[in-house]
Amino acid sequence: MNRRVSKNKLKQEMQERRKRILRVASLVVFIFAGVAVVGLAYLKLVDGQTLPVRVVKIDGDFQYLDTEALKDLLSQQLNKNFLSIDIEGLHQYVKAVPWVDQVSIRRKWPDTLMLEVNEQQPLARWSNGGLVNQRGEWFEAEFTDATGNLPELKGPDGTVAMLSSEYLYINNQLEDMGLKATRLSMTHRRSWKLDLDNGLSLQLGRMKVHDRLERFMKIYQQIVDKQLQKIESVDMRYTNGFAVRWKPDSEIDKSKGVHKDV
Repeated sequence: MNRRVSKNKLKQEMQERRKRILRVASLVVFIFAGVAVVGLAYLKLVDGQTLPVRVVKIDGDFQYLDTEALKDLLSQQLNKNFLSIDIEGLHQYVKAVPWVDQVSIRRKWPDTLMLEVNEQQPLARWSNGGLVNQRGEWFEAEFTDATGNLPELKGPDGTVAMLSSEYLYINNQLEDMGLKATRLSMTHRRSWKLDLDNGLSLQLGRMKVHDRLERFMKIYQQIVDKQLQKIESVDMRYTNGFAVRWKPDSEIDKSKGVHKDV
């Protein structure tokens, strides 16, 4: 009797074990089927023919930017899959377009890319090529008729920000006099020279540049402005005065070119 009970019990355990194995196997098959379905659905979604980008919209105010070059770049994104477009990569491509300063890119369901582009705002031309923006940062751009009237900055490598800051300071100081700087340069020895829009050149030297500019402003209307047509440059590097270089065709006695105690 006991032997028969043991056999029945063993048989039941084996049946239960087979049932568990079948349940596990069914679950595994179900999981693999689900993964396959999800995988196929994903491949379908990222297929360029499923959700293609059909529209690219560009928002921004442009004066210098070559919008046709930007459109050509963005047209390459058309018919690519809406969900799988590499936004970060596209951002880098657009940033590399000349005159693009900042750009934000977002998707708009179901088929549109929205771009907001900020154009570089130029402050000056850099003498060795390229331009300088209002933040004092150099950026690559070719000189054009549109940038021909920009002032010029010249200095050693690594001095773009310094010259930009000085240019803004000087122009702010000269504004009340109706003058504007057209060229600001600094030599490797840190000696400053300034060209004004009235044709006058100004030597400011290496030291106390702001003090020398202030002294020039004090003498300008009293002395310089009255003979402006005959003066080529003014040298403010004297401690208690300044020197005037007369234009070659001037009949003024050149011995009067140095003024002291001003």
